[in-house]
Amino acid sequence: MQKGQLTKGEAIWHGVIFCAIVFSGAEGPWTFTFNTRIQTWQVVADIIIACLFIGDLVYSIKSYKAQNKLPISQQIGKEKFIVTTIIDVLACIPFDFIFFVFGFSGASRGMKLLRMVRLIRVVKLLNIINSLPLIPRWLKITLVSVGSLILIHWFSCIWIIIHPLEAGADRITYYIECFYWTVTTLTTVGYGDITPKTNIGRIYTMFVMFLGVGVYGFVIGNISRIFAESARYKEQTREKFAELNTFMKYYHIPNRLQSAVFTYYNHLYTKRLSDNDTQIISELPQALKFELQVYMNMKLIRNLPVFKFCSQACLKEVASALEQKYYSPGDTIVRIGELGDEMFVIGHGVVEVILEDGSVVAQLHEGQFFGEAALLKETTRNANVRAHTYTDLYRLSKDDFIQIIENHPELLDNLQNVTAKRASDKKKATNVNA
Repeated sequence: MQKGQLTKGEAIWHGVIFCAIVFSGAEGPWTFTFNTRIQTWQVVADIIIACLFIGDLVYSIKSYKAQNKLPISQQIGKEKFIVTTIIDVLACIPFDFIFFVFGFSGASRGMKLLRMVRLIRVVKLLNIINSLPLIPRWLKITLVSVGSLILIHWFSCIWIIIHPLEAGADRITYYIECFYWTVTTLTTVGYGDITPKTNIGRIYTMFVMFLGVGVYGFVIGNISRIFAESARYKEQTREKFAELNTFMKYYHIPNRLQSAVFTYYNHLYTKRLSDNDTQIISELPQALKFELQVYMNMKLIRNLPVFKFCSQACLKEVASALEQKYYSPGDTIVRIGELGDEMFVIGHGVVEVILEDGSVVAQLHEGQFFGEAALLKETTRNANVRAHTYTDLYRLSKDDFIQIIENHPELLDNLQNVTAKRASDKKKATNVNA
C-alpha cells in the first residue's frame, strides 16, 4: 500500500478496528465507573477484540516489511514503526480475560484502569486517517459524531464518580440523567435542574462549562464546514448563473439566445462536477490527463440506453474512442447519399431528421443516437440530420466500433436491441396514424 492510499479491503479492516476501539471506549469507562464485576460477555468481547488487534499487529509488521521495498520517500520511519508497534502490543493484552481466568473478575478500580490502555490504539488510527489525501464527508461526520458521543460518555462517567449512585437507584436511569447533565452543560444550555452538591462537583462543573464552549464550537464548526464543502460547487453554480443573468441583461441578449445559453449550462452542471473540470487536471502529464478524461466521458455515457448494460471495460473502451463534436443550429451533421462510417450519440441538444423533400420526420434528443446503420452494415445515408439547437455529439467511428465489439459483443447486442425497439415503436406510431 502506498502512502495516502487505502484499498477497499484495508478500509473495511480499519473500520472494524475503529468499531472495536469505540466499544472499548464506551464499555471500559462504564465498568470502571460502576465498579461492576467482569461478566462472561465482556470476556468474550475482550478475546475477540484482542484477536483483531493481534491480527492488525501482524498486518502492520508485514506492511512495514513491504514498505522497505518502496522508494525511501514512501517508507515508514523505523522510530515511528517502533512506537506504533508498542501501542499495538499494549492494545492486544486481553485484561478482562486475564482477570477472569485468575479470579479477579471483581478487581479493584485501579486494576480496571489497565483495560483503558487499549484506547491509545486510536492514535495510530488517526494517523492513518490523517495520511489520506481526501477524507470522505461521511467519514468526517462519523468521526466527529462518534468522538463527541464518547467524550460526553466519559464526562458523564466522571460526574457519576463525583456523585455516586445512591443505593437501590436504577443504574440506567441515573446514567441517562448524568448524560443529560453533560449535554446541557457542554452546550452551555444549563437548565439548572441537576446541580453539583460538593466543591469537587462545582469545580468539575466549571471545568466542563469552560470546555463546553470550545467543544461545542469545534463540533458545530466542523459540521458546518463539512456541509459547506459539499455545497461549494452548488454555490459556484448559482454564482455562475447570476453572472450570466447580469451579462444577458447588460448586453440585451435576445430571449431565444438566453434560453439556449441557460439550457446548455443546465446540461453542463448536471453532467459535470463543475465548469473547471478540465482545469483541475490540466497540470497532470498527458498520459494521466487522457486517462482521467476517459473516466469523465464514462460518467457522461454510462446511463445512455445503448451503453447502459455494458461492462466497465467496454465503457472504458467506448469512452476512449468517442470524439466530441459541437454544432450550432442549422448545421448539417450528415447528408443524404453519403457513405456512412460513423454513428453519433447526442450528449446535449436536439437534432432533426429531414427527408430529401425537406420534411422533418423526427426530432432526436439527449441520450438518443443516429447513424448506427452505418456501423451494422454497408449503407448510404437515407436522410439529412441537422442541428436544431446548440448540440454536443459524441462520434464513434466504424473502425473503433468493430474493434470494440470484438472484445465486448454485448455492445453490438445492446445496439441491435435498441435499434429494433426504435423501429418497432416507429411502426406502431405509423399504424396508429394510419
